[in-house]
Amino acid sequence: MTKRRYLLISIPAACILFIIASLIIQSKKDIDSQKENRTSKERSSAHKQPHDRTDTITQTVQGLLMPSYDEKGKEVFIMRGENTFLLNDNIYKITAPEIEVLDSANTERGTQSVLITSDSGEMNKTSNEGYLSDNVVVRLDEETSLTTNYLKYLPERKFVDTDDFVTINGKGIKITGQGCEIDLVNKKMWIKKDAEMEMDGIKNDLFFLSNSTPQSEQNTMEDAITEENGTKETVVEKTFIRSSGQLLFDRYREANVMTFNDHVEVEKGSSTVFSDKLTVFFDPETKRTKQAIASGNVLASQGTKIAKGNFLTWDVNTQSAILEDTIKAEFVKDDLNIDALKIIFYKDTGKIDVPSSGSLKARKIKGIKRRGRVVKTDKTDPDDTTNISVKWEGKMNFLDDKREANFEKNIEVKTEDSILRCNNLDITFNDHDYNMRSFKASEKIHIIDKKDNLYSEAVGDRVTWNAKNKVTILKGYPFALLREGNKRQILSPRVLFYEDSNTILCEGEGSLYEKGDKALPNKGTEETDIKVNWKKKMVYSNELKKASFYEEVQAVRGGQKLNGDQIDAYLGGNSKISKIIAAGNVYFFSKELNGSEGFGSLLTWDLIRNTALLTGNPKAELRKEGARTFSEHVCFDMAGKRVTWEGRPHWQLITNQKKINSE
Repeated sequence: MTKRRYLLISIPAACILFIIASLIIQSKKDIDSQKENRTSKERSSAHKQPHDRTDTITQTVQGLLMPSYDEKGKEVFIMRGENTFLLNDNIYKITAPEIEVLDSANTERGTQSVLITSDSGEMNKTSNEGYLSDNVVVRLDEETSLTTNYLKYLPERKFVDTDDFVTINGKGIKITGQGCEIDLVNKKMWIKKDAEMEMDGIKNDLFFLSNSTPQSEQNTMEDAITEENGTKETVVEKTFIRSSGQLLFDRYREANVMTFNDHVEVEKGSSTVFSDKLTVFFDPETKRTKQAIASGNVLASQGTKIAKGNFLTWDVNTQSAILEDTIKAEFVKDDLNIDALKIIFYKDTGKIDVPSSGSLKARKIKGIKRRGRVVKTDKTDPDDTTNISVKWEGKMNFLDDKREANFEKNIEVKTEDSILRCNNLDITFNDHDYNMRSFKASEKIHIIDKKDNLYSEAVGDRVTWNAKNKVTILKGYPFALLREGNKRQILSPRVLFYEDSNTILCEGEGSLYEKGDKALPNKGTEETDIKVNWKKKMVYSNELKKASFYEEVQAVRGGQKLNGDQIDAYLGGNSKISKIIAAGNVYFFSKELNGSEGFGSLLTWDLIRNTALLTGNPKAELRKEGARTFSEHVCFDMAGKRVTWEGRPHWQLITNQKKINSE
């Protein structure tokens, strides 16, 4: 009994430390020829039976059982074996070794046991190296195990090493790789290269670009439904992770962490994620993915959906992913492009949040109507596409189910013919594409018009547009402003811009002011300025270059004043008003013609020649110097400083009472 005890004590404890292989993960293939030759020799030595060796057996132990304790006297591991041989006092040979490692660090989960078994094992006293070979199995827990054909232990470095192919099988996870090392001091472990991990279950889905499975994938999954014992089971697509560099594995109290390096690829169905590095966090209890972080040249895609950036963080609990880049992260979906420093995707709700400045571009596809339906034209044809771009400095969120996007702070929207600036913007897209269906903008509205129109910019408090009637409505409190530089401005509480007819409608009481020029002899610009006031509305036709004003309209130019129920103003070649026609209860006054006044039903005012022709129904009335007369036509010639009319004058003096009544 004493001899046996001494023999057990003499076996180096280092022989069993390679049990820490409970920390091992995975590796793939490829081993260079030099290492292959060396491991082949070591494996050959380990496989030899005692009677095949030329060495002398100096000690033999049957039914090996040896525990080991830490500094506090707690049992940390137990080594078992069928037979143990000491060869030439140099090599310990163990058949069917079995090592059990006890880890009581996590008191909440209780004492955890890791079991390592193999067909044979060795310990070399000279080189101080230990080996396990042939069917090496490391059972990390009840559901997880690592298998390989060879392990080497280096006591001086506290290291476990293999260049052989390793496989790890766990609950819903399989990991393979080439070569494995374990740092026993720092409790770290890594697969050397060519790691590949296979995961089952939708909870491990790293895909984040869509809130629903594509129809093609749904059909594939439905076809995979099998019946067993009257029950149906859906086969879910697996997730694969591959890398060419090291795979590191760390165990913490709150999570198990796996880090893939170099040319990392995540694949599930038609979705893929490429990156330089990928860190995956697993729940120690459920073995499910908690979080994944891809970093360095991240490229994620599924069909037409693509995301690019420096970092991609995916959280299973919130079903969200955060795409980030120090310069610009990019997301592309069909004809929608989003660029920002940070983009957050919510898979379950289909929501996209951008908490910082960024830009959005939506390609508007024009269509050709064929047999009652709209057919999309070639996207590459510049005549059939219109790009709509939005920039903002605040934030943006997009709801895919409602097809709505909201933008905040210093927003700029560009189309092919206008620019809109505001502080708050809501855009709704069509159900089947990213053509704009409608938008609403508010706060500090500023529109810049690129077309040859009555105005070059507009300012207001609120603007709306919809594709159904193709009308833009601008509102201002108390009025909206249309402006063409310092040449012309229009004030109105409500302005409607019609795209199809290229028409502008100003509703409510408003005014137009147009700055004159020095074309008239001996006249300053203030004498040629035109101002028009109206009570009901103004309508401008870009095709006719005509602006019509309604109800209690008054036009003033220098010393001339014109009133009427309706006034039409026509723009000339220089886009300035060149002619005015007034109808209905017309009244004209000219200070330059000694206060001459005209009353009638129609007046045509030529602003270039500075003459006006008044007619009446049946006759027009002319008042001058306290008397009046009637004629079919009255001509006011401001340039020649005279008034003329047709027919023999019949002047009638106007008494003070008549003047009071007429006024």
